[in-house]
Amino acid sequence: MDRRTLHQFLRKFFLSSGCQLQEETDGMLRFLLTAELDEELMNRPFYWRYKKRLGQEGEPMELTLLTDPNITAEKAEHIHFGSPRLHKIFRLIRDSAQVARLYEKVDSAARTPLYPWLIRNMSVHFSGKRKRTETHSIGLQLLNGQLATDWMENFTHVEFKQQISDHCYCLSPIIRYQSGYQRISSYMQTYLDTIDDGWVRETTQTLQQEEALLAHFFDQSKQEEEEKDVLETRAALYQNELDAVHKRLSPSIQIETINAGIFYLSEETAQKLLNKKEA
Repeated sequence: MDRRTLHQFLRKFFLSSGCQLQEETDGMLRFLLTAELDEELMNRPFYWRYKKRLGQEGEPMELTLLTDPNITAEKAEHIHFGSPRLHKIFRLIRDSAQVARLYEKVDSAARTPLYPWLIRNMSVHFSGKRKRTETHSIGLQLLNGQLATDWMENFTHVEFKQQISDHCYCLSPIIRYQSGYQRISSYMQTYLDTIDDGWVRETTQTLQQEEALLAHFFDQSKQEEEEKDVLETRAALYQNELDAVHKRLSPSIQIETINAGIFYLSEETAQKLLNKKEA
């Protein structure tokens, strides 16, 4: 990536993220960041945590980037391919591309806050003597940490759009996406710990029986008179058969994320959905 391409890439990234271009020259860009990008890029977690605790709006910083290594500017940093700042931007782009953002369609003349919910849809694959798959849809409210299960089933009658409805505004998450993602993982692990492990004992017993049968069939002590190359071939065949049995019967659980998204809901709709689940 040459410096001119990098310059245009950075310009497009920050403008599309809602930042204000304060100044631009050949090899220099100065932006006023959004609160969201300030939190992601400027490493001020205590400042934002303090402002949110007080219920105050934070003041995003300016960021000056130099794509020309031969120029300097006050309070500016050089950025180039391989620099930590650019890697962080690439990571933000990658993470945001994996997470859909949808907004509830709200018809209201009053200002209406929308609350962020992280929804993660997963498949849980149980492997062993008997194979089965469960699907789970977990929702986590990114302000207070409230968690709900079977969440996507509730969205049947909720209309979403890709743009925020008029008179609505989004509340900034307190819980980061990655932290919320991990909370859902922890919940799933707790759930799996409560499942009856009888299927594990059953498949382990069957695995041991299969191992014993293979060991008896390929018993090398009964083949002492065979030539060395024949014995080596039989040993390799035994190992292949043993590996196949383990692959087929070893008990295991795998969690696969189907998709995930940030859904912004009005408090009224969220409460209706939660009450519906409890009914």
